[in-house]
Amino acid sequence: MACLALFHLSACSRSDTPAEAVSESSTPPGPEAGNLAAEQATQEITAEFMRDIIVEISDDKYEGRGPGSRGDVAARKYLAEELEKLGLEPAAADGSWEQPFDLVGVTAEQPDEWVFSKGEDTLTLSQWDDFIVSSGVQAERAEVADAEIVFVGYAMQAPEYDWDDFKDHDLTGKMLLILNNDPDWDPDLFAGEKRLWYGRWDYKYQSAARQGAVGAIIIHTQPSAGYPFQVVQTSWTGEQFEL
Repeated sequence: MACLALFHLSACSRSDTPAEAVSESSTPPGPEAGNLAAEQATQEITAEFMRDIIVEISDDKYEGRGPGSRGDVAARKYLAEELEKLGLEPAAADGSWEQPFDLVGVTAEQPDEWVFSKGEDTLTLSQWDDFIVSSGVQAERAEVADAEIVFVGYAMQAPEYDWDDFKDHDLTGKMLLILNNDPDWDPDLFAGEKRLWYGRWDYKYQSAARQGAVGAIIIHTQPSAGYPFQVVQTSWTGEQFEL
């Protein structure tokens, strides 16, 4: 279970000045009260304040703040205390600072090698150096064996650009080989060098699933991704969390 910090603006500040008593016949506070609370809070939320928050929660004592970890719990407690100091009030249904929700942790077993074959020719790739595996299936076991690989370009279907990499081909049960990013060689095609939703890995995985594919291989290059393969190695190993 993880928690999302929630808060709402209250009509109080960090001032120690007592509030005036309100008679029963007084008019309930209107929108201006909320505006005043917002103004008071924004006076407290400065660039220095935000830097201090970032420095604190990036400290090693929070152990990376992995979802549901000891460091995550400690960081959430710290943030709630800081929000309270600003004069904010918790907005969760039970009066707490956090709204509980469930997360599913998925850990993919990484094979040491991945062997591809065509006729008598074979290609063997090594885990970590050549590929990283992750699972998009919330199941005790998910396995892909002897699937045919089909190259599908960018795995994009963008009717507004008259672009369809699939062209009604049946890709059920196939493993799709996909280029990263979206076409960026022509500024008049798509958005040029600006990456669109079509160029993101999550779109490509969803696109492959819609075609009935059993999996997808995205070809990583630093120019197409904008970051080195080391980011993939460190981000996509270990337990991954999904809603």
